[in-house]
Amino acid sequence: MKRRCLLKGVAALPFLPANTIFADTIPAGSRTGRVRPGDPVWPGAGDWEALSRAVGGNLLRPTTIWQACAQAPRTPDCLARLEEARNPIALGDDPGGTQISGWLDAWTPRASAYAVAARSTADVVEGIKFVRQHNLRLVVKGGGHSYLGGSNAPDSLLIWTRAMNRIELHNAFVPLGASTPPTPAVTVEAGCMWIDVYTAVTTKAGRYVQGGGCASVGVAGLVQGGGFGSFSKRYGLAAASLLQAEIVTADGVVRTVNASREPDLFWALKGGGGGSFGVLTRITLQTHDLP
Repeated sequence: MKRRCLLKGVAALPFLPANTIFADTIPAGSRTGRVRPGDPVWPGAGDWEALSRAVGGNLLRPTTIWQACAQAPRTPDCLARLEEARNPIALGDDPGGTQISGWLDAWTPRASAYAVAARSTADVVEGIKFVRQHNLRLVVKGGGHSYLGGSNAPDSLLIWTRAMNRIELHNAFVPLGASTPPTPAVTVEAGCMWIDVYTAVTTKAGRYVQGGGCASVGVAGLVQGGGFGSFSKRYGLAAASLLQAEIVTADGVVRTVNASREPDLFWALKGGGGGSFGVLTRITLQTHDLP
């Protein structure tokens, strides 16, 4: 697929009728939009229990981090939440915690109906299969720093990747199917925050990885947004260091993409926006000499 054709297709999506997207999997009677609680075809208790079993019991009912204060201000539970909010990592460690901004009613966070606390790529696949089967809205959250509200939505299923936080260092990495020279690199799962990656790369490998200036931001989201950081004038955007990515696309297929394998999708991930082309589960970034 040519890049120009890919961009034209993505630009046309908002103008397509809702029943053209995943039409083969949309339940009867729900052709006009996503299924919501109260709709006759909203998944029943048995459906949610089946999804919970499929993801090893890691299906949650998230609430917003401020719900305790909205219901009863100045209670011990509310005060504990306020104290917890002083921790910059708190957003990523709570499925209902998101960065919010003051437009489109974004000052009022709305947690998803359910959340898959993914531990593996297989869990992500199960979540996407469930969304396709029941025509639900899907959102993805790693660090929760989406100022546009992309990591939360009412009546949706959330794929929460925070527990996917393994890190692997490479002395000589070559992307799958590529003939490029080996290069030092680091492979990180989608739930890692930059503080995790900076610590591993600098203290264990004695090298530098180009990321963002806010250490509590999720790695996957920043890279998919381009990613400007402190040393970008020297090393470029964070996305410029992307060597390879594993992504589960909307058809539920796990794809390993790089400059040699599905290069157009790989190109689109380097700035196309978090969750735009699928759920990123693992990325490999080139590392550099310490500045």
